Amino acid sequence: MALTTTAISACNVGIWLADITETSRDISGSSNSCSIELTLNLGEVNAFQNQWPTRQECGKDASIDLEIIYSEAANEAFDVLKDWFFATNPGRRLMSIYIPDKNVGSDKFTFYARLESLSWTVEAGVADPVMVSASLKPDGAMAHDDVAT
Repeated sequence: MALTTTAISACNVGIWLADITETSRDISGSSNSCSIELTLNLGEVNAFQNQWPTRQECGKDASIDLEIIYSEAANEAFDVLKDWFFATNPGRRLMSIYIPDKNVGSDKFTFYARLESLSWTVEAGVADPVMVSASLKPDGAMAHDDVAT
């Protein structure tokens, strides 16, 4: 097989997350890593005189992990996620991820998510920006489409 000519880079990935007012915010500029794990829930069936199990499917799930820059600006990733965590009723928020960018033909993953955790470490003597890890879980179905317009 010949080497692919359609590989993409993640330089222009778009990550949009609704804030507390349900306004969708582009948090891409203060994010530098997005990990998406899609899983199928599998069950296993095994019986006597059978060396290999069979499997069946029942449901889907996903996990989304973000690495974001701890910043002080309003409407950047940390501000949106921090407000979400500290809200009286955090609830679910609409999220969209565009890969490789937000242009026509790109993959678009859209879903309502719940914030599972935020974590960061601050260390004296380190000049690098403080990075925050955020874990989110879909609440309901995750949709996949191609960007049309």
